[in-house]
Order: sequence, then C-alpha cells, then structure tokens
Amino acid sequence: MGKHTFEDTSIVAFLSLKNYKVTPQRTYDGKVVFIVEGKDINRALQELYGNSQVGVLDFIKTLKALRSSIFALKAGGER
Repeated sequence: MGKHTFEDTSIVAFLSLKNYKVTPQRTYDGKVVFIVEGKDINRALQELYGNSQVGVLDFIKTLKALRSSIFALKAGGER
C-alpha cells in the first residue's frame, strides 16, 4: 500500500472520490497537508491528468469537506 503527501486540495478531492484513505495533518510550520493511502496512487494520478471523469457535484462536495478540515485543524491548533 502506498502513501503520499499532498497540499493541493483538488488532487486530494479526486483521490478521495477514487476511494483512497485521506487524513489531514498539520505540519510543524502550521500548514495542513493530506496523507493519502492506498494501492496504485500513481495510476490514479495518471487518470487525473488524463482528465478522467468524476461527478461535478461529488467533486465540489468533497472539496468543500477538505477545506473545512483545513479550517478546523488550523482553528484547533492540532498537530
């Protein structure tokens, strides 16, 4: 099982829609990154850059949830 770290919420939203496990984490300098775990993450990234189709409303909903997790982590001061 692979594990990658991403800052770009658009990429993470796509991977989340592809059923990868996504965990937000605050770094020591205060940034929020996302740890993505699962098999064949590189293949999924190729699908993304190949303009694979996903539901627009599903993508927006997932993106908003990720942004909310960023704000929650920053507001809570968690690591």
